[in-house]
Amino acid sequence: MTVTVADSAQRLAALDPHRSFAVAAPAGSGKTELLIQRVLRLLALVDEPEEILCMTFTRKAAGEMQHRVVEALVRASKNEQSQSNSQQGDSQSCNGRPNNHQQTTLDLATEALAQDQVRGWRLLENPNRLRIQTIDGFCLNLAQQLAVESSFGDYSEPLNDPTPYYREV
Repeated sequence: MTVTVADSAQRLAALDPHRSFAVAAPAGSGKTELLIQRVLRLLALVDEPEEILCMTFTRKAAGEMQHRVVEALVRASKNEQSQSNSQQGDSQSCNGRPNNHQQTTLDLATEALAQDQVRGWRLLENPNRLRIQTIDGFCLNLAQQLAVESSFGDYSEPLNDPTPYYREV
């Protein structure tokens, strides 16, 4: 993937945790990678990983995103172990910014791992602490937390056909 200078600036801006962004781009342009980078950036700042909520439409996409975040953390862990003294220099351009999006992901994952170690999260052993889920999964989680108030009781699976509940309401 070729990233233009303008695109690089927009991608870096999208990593600002104090701002919100809508990302629209064609397939294969790196939207998922950008979202993963943002999650990694936030992991470096929060007290607990559960403070971050990342939602998508499909279970497949949520699983892929979680896999890629964990994969980035694993790569960063291996990179720290194998390149403790050789990481300086070749990953930086003349302006001090990473040369490509993979290096940005690795750098952000390294920062997230540092926070992981300070806070004792052990995300590599406990990846389910990452709240990357579908919109339906998020709503189900809310309903389970408010089981008595919602009158759903201990229901734990999404419905394929909610029609009877619509009629009841």
